[in-house]
Amino acid sequence: MLDPELPDQFLYSREGPWPQPSPAHPLICADEVLNIPPIETLLFNEKIGARYLQSQLAYPPVAAQYAALVRDWKGVSPERLDTIMLDTLYSRFKVPMLPSEMAQCKEAFKDDPAILQELESGIWFKYDFTAMDLIDPLDGTFCAATKVFIRSGEDGVSSVRIIAVNGLPIYRTDSSFGIGSLYALQGASYHVLFVVHPALHFPMDSVNAITKTSVPMGHPLFQLFLPHSAYSLALNNAVLESADSVVNNNAQGTRFDPLTANAYNLKLLFGAGYSGLGPKDGPQYDPVAYPRFDYMRPRFFSKDTDPLFDSEYGRWLGAYFEGAFLPFCTEVANTIHDNCQLKLYVERWARYCSTHVSGFPTATEIQDRGTLAKAMAIYIWNNSVSHGGDHWSFANEISEVEKCLRIRRKPPVSRKEPPVDNQVERIFTPNDMQRAALCQNMFFQAWAIEPTLAETLYAFTEPQLLGAAETFRASLLEINDKFCHFVPPPTQPGIPDPVTNCQSLVAMEESAGATSRSVPLERTIATSIQY
Repeated sequence: MLDPELPDQFLYSREGPWPQPSPAHPLICADEVLNIPPIETLLFNEKIGARYLQSQLAYPPVAAQYAALVRDWKGVSPERLDTIMLDTLYSRFKVPMLPSEMAQCKEAFKDDPAILQELESGIWFKYDFTAMDLIDPLDGTFCAATKVFIRSGEDGVSSVRIIAVNGLPIYRTDSSFGIGSLYALQGASYHVLFVVHPALHFPMDSVNAITKTSVPMGHPLFQLFLPHSAYSLALNNAVLESADSVVNNNAQGTRFDPLTANAYNLKLLFGAGYSGLGPKDGPQYDPVAYPRFDYMRPRFFSKDTDPLFDSEYGRWLGAYFEGAFLPFCTEVANTIHDNCQLKLYVERWARYCSTHVSGFPTATEIQDRGTLAKAMAIYIWNNSVSHGGDHWSFANEISEVEKCLRIRRKPPVSRKEPPVDNQVERIFTPNDMQRAALCQNMFFQAWAIEPTLAETLYAFTEPQLLGAAETFRASLLEINDKFCHFVPPPTQPGIPDPVTNCQSLVAMEESAGATSRSVPLERTIATSIQY
């Protein structure tokens, strides 16, 4: 059948961006879009790049003050560690504890009946950060492969009981637990930054580029995706390829790189998050903890699809997907499937996307209405709620110092090393922490460009789709109100509030008299990936 649409009916006249192999690690990383349309680069520079420059000029004194304030920080208490691990986006890492790991712990604590009894009761699970052994740290800094073993008791209360550092199990009351906690926090931070969160960014670039190039502007699929795709091609290209990025090979030459290794090395973790890790890569890797990226199964987002991910954060993500995004996209999918010409474009679109994105439905699979609805819902939910929620939690619930991005204390080699607060040497240098604070302000903090998600407009012309968009916006506000109690916990006494330090929109609202910090939808959930 001849294509009825002329080239001018496409955003870039069928000459737009397209994915190609990653320049860094093409066999394990997601495909990249390297040729960015100039208009999207200009938009990025005006809306986002300008903010980066402003932060580089204006924020270093604030970052230095923060570094001075926390220079003698001695780690987190076990109770604070529980809060960070169980009540934030880190709950994404929850997977079952393996029988072999339980056996290892029992062997390590065989002379302690109380710990053995604890190991025999309750439900045990883990956070697995063993891929930290892929990192070759900078001179003077250290990292370690860690596993965090968590017990949920009969009362339903969970807590971190054991941290295994480079294979050494350390119990909660051991003197080395504080040092082990630093490496557990480091592992969690790097797995957010380089394993889990990149899966929200980079595979979606292929879908973004293919949609803008191969789907005409009058198609409901294009109209649905465009508001959620405005900034991400240029942003992601800047992250991966810009000389000013913290994952560029000369990152340490910037003033704002707080990381513990060079970019080429750190990008191995991108591969761990996209291609996965398993026995083929080494016996130490659990494939359940490092699954291959699957577009149709976003990593641990819903209690229904991943029963272990039943935290408050998981319920928040799942409520938006199932209560707002999926019903909205079901209406769009029905409109497309009722029109043969619209269906043909979608089938071709799926054929292209499935070539470049692991787990994307094929041209045959997308013929199912439910599959099309879910594929569309995942894209716009991923680029808004899932992405914005991760930034909100990572920046506002975990302070700069608690991310432990650089550690200058060696990992523990026994359970009985002196506690962190009994040792004179510092965990990090002032320069390390100034870099971390500046990086948080520039890259981690949520900076939503208007319009935010609930204000998004779509270029639909069909009455049923315009009605569906109105229902979608109403559902977003209803779900937001339901989760108004989802308030970030306070930081440790003596540690400044990272929200205020970052001079975010939340802080400005509070200074104007607002009393709640529990409205992530209105304040931080952008329409598309913008930070």
